[in-house]
Amino acid sequence: MKRTWLLVSLAMFVILVLLDLFLVSGHIHVEFPWSHFAGFFALFGFLGCLLIIVVAKLLGHYWLQREEDYYDKNGDNE
Repeated sequence: MKRTWLLVSLAMFVILVLLDLFLVSGHIHVEFPWSHFAGFFALFGFLGCLLIIVVAKLLGHYWLQREEDYYDKNGDNE
């Protein structure tokens, strides 16, 4: 399943880069030097999504997740 998602993501990235090369390249006013690279914004968006996923997983693992007996630790005091 992970391999399928990886292949779909890579295929979408290639399609977006090709569309950027053939459809958008000379038709927009470029304000930043990195805007000249074909597929920059597709790569930027993909890396941004990966960063959001990694940060959310780390946040969930280290801040939200508790041990299995978290609520039973103080059960002896009852």
